[in-house]
Amino acid sequence: MRKSRILFICLFFSALTFTYFNGGKVPYMLLYTMLILPVISIAFTLVIYLRFKFGQDLDKRFVTKGDKVKFIFSINNEDFFLYPYLRVSFHGSNTIFENQYQIRSFSLNPFSGRNYDFELQCNYRGNYEIGINYVEIEDVFGLIKMRYTLDQPKYITVYPKIIYLEKFRLKTDFMSEAQAMLNTRDEDMTTISDVRKYQYGDSLRRIHWKLTARTQELMVKKFQSTSETNTLMLLDLKKNDFAPGENIILEDKLIEAAVAVLYYCLYKWIPVELVYFSDTLHSIHAKNHLMFNEIYEALAKVKFNGEIAVEDLLEIYTENALKSTNVVLFTSNLNYDLYGQIYKTACSGYNVSLVYISPEKITGTRDDEIEDILSSLPEIGIDSYRIGIDDDIKVILES
Repeated sequence: MRKSRILFICLFFSALTFTYFNGGKVPYMLLYTMLILPVISIAFTLVIYLRFKFGQDLDKRFVTKGDKVKFIFSINNEDFFLYPYLRVSFHGSNTIFENQYQIRSFSLNPFSGRNYDFELQCNYRGNYEIGINYVEIEDVFGLIKMRYTLDQPKYITVYPKIIYLEKFRLKTDFMSEAQAMLNTRDEDMTTISDVRKYQYGDSLRRIHWKLTARTQELMVKKFQSTSETNTLMLLDLKKNDFAPGENIILEDKLIEAAVAVLYYCLYKWIPVELVYFSDTLHSIHAKNHLMFNEIYEALAKVKFNGEIAVEDLLEIYTENALKSTNVVLFTSNLNYDLYGQIYKTACSGYNVSLVYISPEKITGTRDDEIEDILSSLPEIGIDSYRIGIDDDIKVILES
């Protein structure tokens, strides 16, 4: 388009000069043609802008990471003249759906249309705009370009993949040894905390037979959790200064690790308090797996736009929590300020674990400060897990 405009300006001044020095019918005809041409181009492009028709649809609006969705797109020319140049831009074509959209630009003959369908793989969790971002319309001379932007885009929610952990290091000996006779579900088998109706999947060993005989209905015992003093999970939702596509990868990895630990805790009946800052401060309490879906839904859509440093969140919440508490911190931002607060928290009687999502593969360099912090954490009794963007979360968290 730039070359076309430069050429037009050159031709216009040539016609103007020719008319000024020569006069006559032919020079003036050339000059008037050059003057009218932009008007015709604007009118032609505006008609196409108002007249072209398009449609788009998705076969699914909610998927899990790794699933594929079918996106259908059509555009039509219902007029008797050519649509010379159309260019369609799609949401996420350079980030989450990179290299998955094929078309760039095309023309449409009179009374014709084009239909496309794409199978898009959803590789990262989140709530994304999907489909057409805008349509660019250009005239046949390459002088005028108009952009039709959609006011109401379509959205797709990609839920994080659930990784099932067999084990994860959490302290369960806050109580005395006599109180902590545990089985593999991390519960005190000497204390019944609740009784409820039988649900599909409950172990027969948990059935309260005497109460079942009295009520004529299967009743199941719930034993006291070994962590009645919450496990506090803190998420660092501060956005990094990388490219958008690189940030998405880091954020996806952090949420996936958090979901894995959350699922493990709730299905072991370990109460959890999940804390994060996204626009506002959020604190979600959950006691068992029946409350998992609510948090899972929130984590699928949460945005990384936190303005409070995670070390400040850690300080605020550990000041008010019970000392005999597991604290699991998820972050991709590690520095000495955070290290200092972790040290202070551990010295106050908390069992602190750090899950660090490393951007080393993105930056291409190893940060000496981070290496020093990670190497010194075991010396102050901190369990740390370093997860690269290509690492297996299950293997690392179970180590």
